Amino acid sequence: MRPAARIACIAAGLTLCLAFALTSTPTTSAGAADQPKTKAAQTKKARSGRSAAPSIAYVFPAGGARTARVQATVTGTNLKTSTDVRVSGGGVSGKIVGEPSATSAKIELEVAADAELGERDLRLLGPGGVSNRYRFFVGDHREILEAEPNALATPQSLGDLPVVVNGQITETDRDVFRFQAKAGQTLVFDVSARRVKPFIADAVPAWLESSLVLYGPGNRKIVEAADFRFRPDPLLIHRVEADGEYAIEIRDELTRGRGDFVYRLDVGELPRITHAFPLGVRRGESTTLELFGANLPESTFTLNVPPDAPSRIEIVRENRGLHSNALPIAVCDWPATAERESSNAPPQEVAIPTAVDGRIDRPGDVDRFLVAVPPDRRRLLFEIQARRFESPLDALLTIFDEKGNVVAENDDEIDARLPLLTHQADPRLIRDLSPGKYVVQVRDAQLAGGDSYGYRLLIGPPQPDYSLRVTPDNLRMGPGETVVVNVDALRLDGHAAEIAIDVQGLPPGFSASDATLAPGQNQAALTITAPAGATPGVCTPRIVGTANEGGKSVVRTADAAETVMQAFTWSHTIPCREYSLAIVEAPEPLFALTADRPAEGSIQLPAGGEVEVKVKVVRGPEVPGPVALTALGLPPGVTAKPGLIDADKSEGVLTLTAALRVKAGLRQNVVIRGSIRTTGRNSVTQVVPAIPFVVAPAKTP
Repeated sequence: MRPAARIACIAAGLTLCLAFALTSTPTTSAGAADQPKTKAAQTKKARSGRSAAPSIAYVFPAGGARTARVQATVTGTNLKTSTDVRVSGGGVSGKIVGEPSATSAKIELEVAADAELGERDLRLLGPGGVSNRYRFFVGDHREILEAEPNALATPQSLGDLPVVVNGQITETDRDVFRFQAKAGQTLVFDVSARRVKPFIADAVPAWLESSLVLYGPGNRKIVEAADFRFRPDPLLIHRVEADGEYAIEIRDELTRGRGDFVYRLDVGELPRITHAFPLGVRRGESTTLELFGANLPESTFTLNVPPDAPSRIEIVRENRGLHSNALPIAVCDWPATAERESSNAPPQEVAIPTAVDGRIDRPGDVDRFLVAVPPDRRRLLFEIQARRFESPLDALLTIFDEKGNVVAENDDEIDARLPLLTHQADPRLIRDLSPGKYVVQVRDAQLAGGDSYGYRLLIGPPQPDYSLRVTPDNLRMGPGETVVVNVDALRLDGHAAEIAIDVQGLPPGFSASDATLAPGQNQAALTITAPAGATPGVCTPRIVGTANEGGKSVVRTADAAETVMQAFTWSHTIPCREYSLAIVEAPEPLFALTADRPAEGSIQLPAGGEVEVKVKVVRGPEVPGPVALTALGLPPGVTAKPGLIDADKSEGVLTLTAALRVKAGLRQNVVIRGSIRTTGRNSVTQVVPAIPFVVAPAKTP
């Protein structure tokens, strides 16, 4: 984030904080605002007898080394009935230790010697279901816990390096750690704070805004770091000049403190890749990359890319048994072209399609490329890949015609596939151009530059593609119940093909509706139904999409995603590593819904017309009220008039309407939901398994 933007964000957030303080009751524990549904869940338990699922605010420590046995504390709500720990990815097992309280649980985690390094999803299980995920990290060397007091006058000893310090910044805390260093060592101080908890609902900025200060012998301040390029988590690399005792301090830049300000501070002669060049490679080929950073085993590295590699891969280097960070590398099918700096005036000629690997070498540098648009290829993609692949470049992309007129320009284009990128700064354009020659110009919008300011310029036909996300990431259901799965499509480069959605990997006896995302539709709903005798437990089904793009079947597995809040206001959908569906013990439902299904299997809905769906209810004695009927998952142009089953009746109708513009042949689902108000403003809902409908041709007047 640019400094000005960060200041503006903080100022706006402080205003929100004040407004929130004046209109809200205070939370009783840090991170409680991250769980907005807690009270609703507790109310549901009281009226239906079902336990609420555990909810995690934070875990401390947030990681452990291979072969370690980690004792950690989970803080949150509804934890008293927690029974087990679930960690994604294998190699890490956990269990509950002792008797949890409502807001705290002790857990023990065993990390295998061959456990995959990096980030995992950690969740708690209970009779009410599976918790939200919290990030847990697996490392490759010794870890310790922060121990107070650890101020500059009384720093905590780190012992032998390397080491990971697991700590918390509480009550305007400053944590200081001392260690011995020798002249000539290149030490790395790498903080994971925002990476541990990227968004906090009731904090501005919505993460621990950590900063580092390195002190030399005699507590002489040597250097400090508040971030690393565009990332809020600081990375400090320092070459030691003299033997002696040194100290490293970590604090929050705004002198805040709270329990969920959890961090991991990695200290030692660690291999770290700060950037690479080029930023991308071609599928099915070998490419030699220049590596930059500290304590790396080599300055160049040859990457062999398989023909089926995804569009984003990661490289990790190892030195003396220690592993570096994972650096993302772009992958595409187009031939690569190396920028020739000396030929930028006149512009360097490049063919179509191509991936130009270049750098903005110095402040104010401008790179220009000449492309000839043929008569048969006029719709072109122009894209810069830089910030998404660890380059600090804030690229500005401009296209000129032969007369020097600006045809198109773009600064920042949001890539919804990367919601954790603090400052999206990669431009992207798709334009229909007349045949002729055009100049494509690349520069830094801030007029900055340097050897780390690499980029990959893609010029070629658009590459339609898609990815899928499903929410929520931790559904729960009782035996015989039906739940709704929301599917979102992230379409790229004008992808407009129909996407068929299928559920795979359900236990025996379970059933699921399929779903279809029509051209131009990005959201749909499907349902999963459990058998009446389903055994409580957790399963991990897969949601798979299949689209036909240019005669080729394109299959994508959906990512589970959680919805989190940032700084009271913004909402983000963040991919998780595992999709969890919990089958929980549940009492008999307070009411049950069914809907009439046509003998032909699908409701026939005429374009420009409407159709009624008959819905029936069987009430228990405690729910005598009316049932409100609504519909979920409808595509654009199809609406549902809310229906009502009166208190003295057992059936009603929900009316579907299709606009005249809706294309005949469209196949979709309607998911009918019924709600009965119980006491006060509380309500109980039930869902009917999805019913397919087909839009029929408009009826002749």
